[in-house]
Amino acid sequence: MASLPAGRVLPLAVFLALPLPACVAAGNESSASRASALATTISRASACRAGAPQRSTLERFLAAERERGAGPDQIAAARSAYVSVSEAEMVNQAAQPQACTAEERAALKQRMGRIRAGQFDEL
Repeated sequence: MASLPAGRVLPLAVFLALPLPACVAAGNESSASRASALATTISRASACRAGAPQRSTLERFLAAERERGAGPDQIAAARSAYVSVSEAEMVNQAAQPQACTAEERAALKQRMGRIRAGQFDEL
């Protein structure tokens, strides 16, 4: 009988703890999530014909992440996230093409201009 209350309390504790990482992550975005955002932006810009990245974009992004204090594990996770998201976006766009509005294309052109200039702070 003593384990019954603990059995009820544990799921409640887990449920209450779920939002905590989201709050912490919102203030301190990881290199992998920033790499994912970069890959999504680049893929969407390519699909909308709103600009293309330079060959060195990923390496420049990773160098910027190192300057921000990312360690080797974070850099590896960022590289993996970038490649995975890029591939998934390419497959998704081929399977279900999405039209681009003029507003989206203009916004993507501006973002790609910043990315091509090496300004990764606004991802």
